[in-house]
Amino acid sequence: MPRLSASAPLLLFLAACTVPPPKEQPLPELRGPVPVVSRTPLDEALACLRARQGGGDLRFAVYNIPDRTGVTDYDGPGKYVPQAAELMLITALARAGVRQVNRTAVAVSEWELKQALEKRLGEDEPVELDGKRYPFRPIRMGQLLGSTHTIYGAVTELDFDLISGGGEVTVGGVGGRARSYYIAIGVDIVVADTRTTEIVWARSYRKQIWGREIEAGVFRFFDVNPGGNGGGVGGLGVELFDIRLGRQENEPIHASLRWVMAQAAYDIVRDFTGAGDACDSLVPAPSRSEPMRLTASEPVPADGVLGNGTKTPEVNDKLTPGAAEPSGQPVRRLPDGRIVPLEDNPGNGP
Repeated sequence: MPRLSASAPLLLFLAACTVPPPKEQPLPELRGPVPVVSRTPLDEALACLRARQGGGDLRFAVYNIPDRTGVTDYDGPGKYVPQAAELMLITALARAGVRQVNRTAVAVSEWELKQALEKRLGEDEPVELDGKRYPFRPIRMGQLLGSTHTIYGAVTELDFDLISGGGEVTVGGVGGRARSYYIAIGVDIVVADTRTTEIVWARSYRKQIWGREIEAGVFRFFDVNPGGNGGGVGGLGVELFDIRLGRQENEPIHASLRWVMAQAAYDIVRDFTGAGDACDSLVPAPSRSEPMRLTASEPVPADGVLGNGTKTPEVNDKLTPGAAEPSGQPVRRLPDGRIVPLEDNPGNGP
């Protein structure tokens, strides 16, 4: 009669634990920690900028920040880098309290605008506008809000095995091994003046991502039937035991990229709102940088007074060719809102 191995009871116990008995009620499908709002080490610094928002007319539009590294694991998870980094930047800018206009998901807005122009889109009740009632959604000229600055960029670096090392030791069937490594991810972010397309801010970011693996194990032969016959390995009455324990700590690539986007959002808001170093103490020291602007252009203040003392034109000003500003010089308004001397006006007709 064949003898059961000494490890057979252990295997049966493990099998019983992994296969739940049939039940009339369904098992719970969701287990583990509850959902939380994503956090980064820059949250306090972004909140500090939010409390210091000035009166400048800034409206940011985040366009696209794709993965340009070209790194793909065809036998594994596929793309290593998130394919929607611009959404991470949008949420970081929102924490900083700046105004934003949507330029990443406009399909619904464009569809509804088209239907409204064709008088097919309504509000479930008549809409009153300028003393008139309409059975459809009326569209005002200039109703869509424009941006003052466009933010775009790309994930441009993903370097593996930047630094790696480790070792393994086994003595008498007992041993362990340890391994650590660093990889790096890089992002380039650009800010352009939407109205002139001039690039006014650009910066490159790089973050190292750390990982560590530790493992210990026991590999031994034990005589489970001293002096007996049969069983075991080769009929010698011995059993093989291979026990391994380990721990792995890997900094996630996706969360690391969110941290980089938060750092970029902080630098952009700080530099364009003129906050200076008021909130820099809340930023990790190695991440702090000097304010940077590629041009001398300034955001329009809330009071409409530019740095040279002139006052910006009101939106509802209706200047006609040959109209004069207070200085008496003939001027004309351009489609982008600027007022220029009449002789310098490009284009034809009013």
